[in-house]
Amino acid sequence: MEENDPFIYFWSVLSLVLVLLLQIVPLSAFLAHWRPQFVLLVAFYWLFRAPALHGIVFAWLCGLAQDVVLGELIGRHALSFALCAYLLQLMQQRFQYLRVFHQLVLVLPLVLLHQLLSHSITLFLRSGWQGDLVMAPAFSSFLVWPLLCWLLDWFGKSTPYEDEEIASS
Repeated sequence: MEENDPFIYFWSVLSLVLVLLLQIVPLSAFLAHWRPQFVLLVAFYWLFRAPALHGIVFAWLCGLAQDVVLGELIGRHALSFALCAYLLQLMQQRFQYLRVFHQLVLVLPLVLLHQLLSHSITLFLRSGWQGDLVMAPAFSSFLVWPLLCWLLDWFGKSTPYEDEEIASS
């Protein structure tokens, strides 16, 4: 998908809405601990694919949307998403053109940082450290990243303009 694609904002909002729905799908207690950070991964995807159009504000809005949808402390995810997006932008020129599997070297530590930050903010309000709640979503996000990139690339390939050109030929 090119940065000058007129539907890039449509695809980014659609993908954000879909992953927000994935975040609220009810799961068993065991699977809920392993739920990947879909919203953060989609924010990372758009920061990699269209860095000129999606930046720290986009990541902050994604985190704010997750806070609202999950009914959690407003700004908890937004703050950590914005910090992770800032760090991603600092290192993005090195990682932007690498393959998806090489991007995992950057995605895992950033998701882990998000988990640590959001859990630390929660610790200010209530005590009780649960390390497995921090590590499990980071590793499941690590495993989901290539699939998510492939799906978003696949959905973004076909645009209505391409379909019209084929039909008019």
